[in-house]
Amino acid sequence: MLWQMLSRRQVLGALGMGCAAWASPRLAAATMARAISLPELVGLSQFVLVGAATDAYSRWETVGKTRRIVTYVRLEVTQPIDGRPPPDTSLMVRTLGGRVGDIGQLVHGEARFELGAASVVFVAPDTDGVLGITAMAQGHYPLHADAGDSLRLRASPSMPTLMRVDGSAVQRLVRRTVTEAEGLVSEIMHAP
Repeated sequence: MLWQMLSRRQVLGALGMGCAAWASPRLAAATMARAISLPELVGLSQFVLVGAATDAYSRWETVGKTRRIVTYVRLEVTQPIDGRPPPDTSLMVRTLGGRVGDIGQLVHGEARFELGAASVVFVAPDTDGVLGITAMAQGHYPLHADAGDSLRLRASPSMPTLMRVDGSAVQRLVRRTVTEAEGLVSEIMHAP
């Protein structure tokens, strides 16, 4: 009955406003996480290294008690930045989400790798003993060359909105060179 009392213009206007609100990019920024400090990130990690994603595949697995899609990413290690070289120059890390056949799962805040691209990553085994990225996207920093060709850390492309950012790992690492990041990590590892 209400629709019959509204003009066509009012109905179309209301639908347009509803669609605009639904499609608004502000609605997509709903994922929030507590920012982790750099000492926490280093302390929780087994390795901190520079590596490039060279291969990836997704499959169904049971993680915890939930069946889900996971993606395994092969990282070719180019340099450890924490003084703890991994046992091999190639590591397989598991991230949550991916695509198997026609089904895809997206896990907000999870690290996402680009094949061939180098990143600084903080790596640790999860509760299943499988290597993963410590603190998800907060432990993944893609590298890009600045105007002077120095490699600098960027925030992971799937970084959630962080709460309590002051002093966080992200705040301390983003825009640093690999050498500067290595110095910060070393300082934390050698602190009394």
